[in-house]
Amino acid sequence: MADTTTSTLQELIEKLDVSPDFARYENITEPDIIVRLENWRRRACTVLSELRHYVEQRQLSLQEKSQVVSAVAPFDGEGPWTLETTREQARVCLGTLCSPDIPLLEHILTNQVKPNFLSNPHPQLSASTGRTLPRPAGGPHASLDHFQGQLWKTRPGIANLISWCVRRMETTSYERLWHLIIPPVMTLLDDYEAQYKLQGIQIVSEMLQNVPADLLRRTGVDTLLFSSLKNCLAFLHNPETPNLIRATVPATIALVLLTTHAKSAARFDQLCALLGDGLIGSVWIYASGDPDTLEASLDVLPEAVTALDIGTARYLKALVPQLVLPLASAPEKMFSAPLMRASLRALTVVIKACAPRMHIWKGTILEGVIKCWVTLADSGADGEDTRELKDALKEVCDCLSDACPSVVKVEYVRMLQVDADMFSPLLQCDGRPG
Repeated sequence: MADTTTSTLQELIEKLDVSPDFARYENITEPDIIVRLENWRRRACTVLSELRHYVEQRQLSLQEKSQVVSAVAPFDGEGPWTLETTREQARVCLGTLCSPDIPLLEHILTNQVKPNFLSNPHPQLSASTGRTLPRPAGGPHASLDHFQGQLWKTRPGIANLISWCVRRMETTSYERLWHLIIPPVMTLLDDYEAQYKLQGIQIVSEMLQNVPADLLRRTGVDTLLFSSLKNCLAFLHNPETPNLIRATVPATIALVLLTTHAKSAARFDQLCALLGDGLIGSVWIYASGDPDTLEASLDVLPEAVTALDIGTARYLKALVPQLVLPLASAPEKMFSAPLMRASLRALTVVIKACAPRMHIWKGTILEGVIKCWVTLADSGADGEDTRELKDALKEVCDCLSDACPSVVKVEYVRMLQVDADMFSPLLQCDGRPG
C-alpha cells in the first residue's frame, strides 16, 4: 500500500515538472512547442488540485513534503509557466502542509536546490560556509567559468522555490542554513541575464527582512551584496533596465540601513555611492536618453534622498538641473506626464531634505515650475494628467516656501505682480500681492 501511495505521489509530482523550454518562452517561434507548453500550463491547474487533495488526506514524510514543496513552489510566483489559477492552487496546496521548520527547509535546500548549482559554484563564496573568499576561487577569470554549463537554468522555477524558502526562514534559522541559501542567491544576482538578476534582487529583498545583520557582516556577504547590487545599476540599455533600477535601489537601501549604524561614515559612504555613483554617475550619464530608464530612476530617487537626508546637498548641482529639465522643456518637446510627475515628486523630497541650501537653488526651481505651469495653462488641457501635474507643481511651491520663506515675500510677490490670474492658483493665494 505504501508503494502504491508513493507511486501516485511521484506521478503527480512528475506532471508538475516545469519544462526547460519555459526558460526561453519569449523567444520560442515553433508553433508545436507553443501549443505543447500552453496545454501543459492549463493541465497543471488540475494536477495541483489533485495533489492538494492527496496531501490533505495523508501524513507525509519529511522527504515527501520536500518533494511536494519543490514541485509546487515554482507556481507560487511569477513565470510564463504560471497562470493566476495555478498560483492560487499552488498557495492552497502549500498551505495544507504544516508550517515549514528548519529540517524541512534544510532538506529542500540540500536535496532540491543545491544539486542544481553544484556545477557553478560562486567564485567569491565558500560553498561549505557561505563566507566570502579572500580571493576568487579559480583566479581572476573565474567569473567566466561561472557562466558555463548553468544547469540551474534548465529548472525555470528554481528561483520561486528559493524565494519560498527564504520567505519562511526565521531570523534564528539563517545561521544553520546560511551555506545553503546564500550561494544560489548570489548566483542569481550576479548572472549576466537581466531576468535572473531581477529574481536575485527580489530574493535579496525578502531575505533582508529577517536575516541577522551580524551574520551578513561576519561572513562578508554585506560587502559582496552591496557590490553586486551596485553593478545592477550599470546594466543599462536593456528592456529590463527600468525594472532593475526600481528593484535595486530599495534593496540596496535596505541592505545599507541593516548593516551599518546610523550616522556612521560607512552608511554615509554607501548611500553616497548609491546616489552619486549608481544613479547620477551611471544611469543619468549613460542612459539619460532613455525616457523609461530615466523615469525609473526618478521613481526611486526619493527613497535614496530620504535615506541620505542632508547629505544629499553635495549632489544638488546634479540633482536640481536634472529634475527641473523636464519641467522647463519647450511645449513641442515636453516629456511624458508620468516622467514629469516623477521629477516633481523627487524635487519635493530634495527640497525638504536640503532645505538649508534651497536659497541657492530657488531661482532655478521656480524657473522650471513657472515654465511648466504656463505651458499647461496655455495648452487648455484639463485632463487627469494635467490636474495631477498642477497639484504637484503647487506642492513644490509649498515646500519651497517652507524651506526658503523669503520666496513668499519676494519671488512670489513678483509673480503675482506680473500675472495674478495666472499664478495665484499656483501659489494658492487670493491673488493680492503682498
